[in-house]
Amino acid sequence: MRKMVLVFALTATSAAVSATTVLTEQNIARLEAALPELVAIEQDNPQGLTKLRLKKHCDWQQHASDLRQQEQGKAYVAEVDQVLAKHQLTAPLFLELTAKGSWPLLQSLQPVQQLTRQSLPFLPESQRRIAEQKIQQTEQMQQAIGPCLTAADKTALKQYQQRLLKLAASLPGAAF
Repeated sequence: MRKMVLVFALTATSAAVSATTVLTEQNIARLEAALPELVAIEQDNPQGLTKLRLKKHCDWQQHASDLRQQEQGKAYVAEVDQVLAKHQLTAPLFLELTAKGSWPLLQSLQPVQQLTRQSLPFLPESQRRIAEQKIQQTEQMQQAIGPCLTAADKTALKQYQQRLLKLAASLPGAAF
């Protein structure tokens, strides 16, 4: 099975980010270079990452540690570590970069969520449950990431919006 890179790293290496935003040209280029390699890594249960939920705090080191603990003992974690190191990314940086970089996609899904929510009563039960789960997951991500966006992040998101949308939309599991 192919690893479904939902946009989250599996390592717990630590690095302080001194920039006011991680959404820089250099970091986005690193992410673009690393993602194809990360997607190619095989893992035990790629669907498991679609159920990942960020907690409502902006401690990216803690998010990375939590994910690392969840994936502990799995052989592909070392491969992820190698790819991140090769592209000069740490797990907290990768996690913050991908989470914040997904914001334009999350925002663009709001009209779809609204329409889906309105159509829920008319869907068969199995489709309704799936739609409700996707709406809930998207809303949870919006609630977890939104408060972490600084003024510098918001400026960078505007600057790199089309690039980030293209990048996020190309990820497995990113489609609504």
